[in-house]
Amino acid sequence: MNRNTFKIIAAITMAFDHVGLILLEPYSVSYYIFRGVGRIAFVLFAYMLVEGFFKTSNLKRYFIRLLAYASIIEIFIIGYYFISDNNYILEVNVIWPLVFGLGALILLKSKIIWIRLLSIGLVFLAEFLKIPYGAYGVLIIIVLALYRNPLTQLLFLVGINLVFIDFPLINFLDLAEHAKYNWIQWLSMVSFVFIYLYNGKKGKLNTKWFFYIFYPLHLGVIYGIYYFIS
Repeated sequence: MNRNTFKIIAAITMAFDHVGLILLEPYSVSYYIFRGVGRIAFVLFAYMLVEGFFKTSNLKRYFIRLLAYASIIEIFIIGYYFISDNNYILEVNVIWPLVFGLGALILLKSKIIWIRLLSIGLVFLAEFLKIPYGAYGVLIIIVLALYRNPLTQLLFLVGINLVFIDFPLINFLDLAEHAKYNWIQWLSMVSFVFIYLYNGKKGKLNTKWFFYIFYPLHLGVIYGIYYFIS
């Protein structure tokens, strides 16, 4: 499986998640099916982010581009808040955990120990700001980068899921909000089927800007359908 196919699968699973969240009746069978498929998406995008971290020729430009993109999306969310009075600022923009994760990887790349330790601060900051996936999402990105063997990555994801989803420590650390999906979040493990099949090859098509276009476009279509049928 090349990178193009990998990205398309990530995009499709993300679309399933948002269709379930926005268009389907909460806690219905179809809702759980669509949200369950959607649990795969973030790990796949996190993996692609890590691939970009290792393969990009200009890491600084990569980070700035991602940060700028997240900021543009956030401006629209802020605008929506002023129009509708629904406050989703920092809460729904799934680009932020990718930005925080990439920032943590850049810090960890430094040879200066105190700069590397700042990555821990980013993990806690992600949780404090309540960005999507919070510390959970940033830690997944860090693990995918530090451990390149798929089996090792899978085992660490099991550990992260235990801490943030089912382990009693979530109550002590006030991380219970990540347990809102409960068992369904374990379906994120299915992502490793695609990670295992990924061959690292680019593919024939140039999909560099695919996600940047697809993310707002598919949300616009889904919300358009929502307002049309509501």
